[in-house]
Amino acid sequence: MATIKLFHFIGKTYSNGESPILLRVTHQRKTKYIALGYSCLPTQWNKDKNRLRKNYPNYKSKNRVLSTLEERAESVLDEFTKLDKPFTFQSFEDRFTNITKSCTVYDFFDIRINEALKTNTKGTYKQTKNALYKFAPNKKLMFADIDYQFLKKFETHLLGNGLSGGGVHFYMRTLRAIINEAINRDYFQRELYPFSNQFNKNGYSISHLKSVASPRALSEADMERIKNFPLEDHPTLKKCVQYFLFSYYSRGMNFTDMAQLRWTDIYNDRIKYTRSKTSGNFNIKVSPPLQEILDYFKSEYTYTGFVFPVLSDFHQSESQIKYRVRKCLKQYNGQLKEVADILKINIPLTSYVARHTYATTLKRKGIDTAVISEGLGHQDISTTKAYLQQFETETIDKADEVL
Repeated sequence: MATIKLFHFIGKTYSNGESPILLRVTHQRKTKYIALGYSCLPTQWNKDKNRLRKNYPNYKSKNRVLSTLEERAESVLDEFTKLDKPFTFQSFEDRFTNITKSCTVYDFFDIRINEALKTNTKGTYKQTKNALYKFAPNKKLMFADIDYQFLKKFETHLLGNGLSGGGVHFYMRTLRAIINEAINRDYFQRELYPFSNQFNKNGYSISHLKSVASPRALSEADMERIKNFPLEDHPTLKKCVQYFLFSYYSRGMNFTDMAQLRWTDIYNDRIKYTRSKTSGNFNIKVSPPLQEILDYFKSEYTYTGFVFPVLSDFHQSESQIKYRVRKCLKQYNGQLKEVADILKINIPLTSYVARHTYATTLKRKGIDTAVISEGLGHQDISTTKAYLQQFETETIDKADEVL
């Protein structure tokens, strides 16, 4: 019966001095070599053990890969015996290479980018690919090169470049999805899966990277300052202040949803829309403060079917909408910094502060957390509790003062 063995073929030398590591298959005194995609210097190969030496970078993880390939070759040989199939080099190679199809990490990213139907998904894959390439600029990076140590170093690299835990979590989550799909398509061995799961308890976990919510809610006094902002002294900031107040009065509607809100979404004194982030449906009563803001925008901007002057009928494609919203949001947040400076508000004022302030204001007024959670459209009440963490801390601090 045929036999297999890992073999360092020094008969061929690359320009960097390395020689390929091959799988040698022997049957009836005939031999066939199958390339495995790895190479090393003669001094990095242990002939006795047929494995890489310690002086090879990440030798442990690479040896695990070689062991896996060797085991798969053995399993293919076993199939011929169990099924009583006649052995041929071609049939062995076809079966072996079908299991271990070769595709670089970056090539597979390109495959997924081209397959993605949504612009957001394409953007996510592109961002992650670019971030990974800055860390590992090796176009021939293979999935087998990504192990626990690789991921930890990638994490350190991202944090060192100023990303928050949430930012790192975003890239790691996307990379994990790419690897999962690569496994489904036989581009990567499931046994080498580097992330933590029920079968690999010691794998790399992304749970510690989840952003710890650090909500920033305005105090009642600061919120009153914004409500009474001296618009006549700062007319260029009027639209910005109105945006913020609209979000506050509309249960913390985010800017993306505000930008896409149409006048046809407002009828019978209700605002009805679907939140883009969660696909949750909202039905909000138009309160007097909201009506005042709506009246302002209706009188000032009547050239489009949108409530707010962000999008127009020109913005048709998903990419056009995304780019325009992002550009306007950046301008909006920049103006909010001016508002904060004028009003001497100490916390960083952004569009999202309106959402946190809405939730915290309701809590201050005794509204149950479950009701606030429903108003925000949270699927998990723990998310709402994170929003209210600052309020809970302030309440406990005041309680401590009686000691």
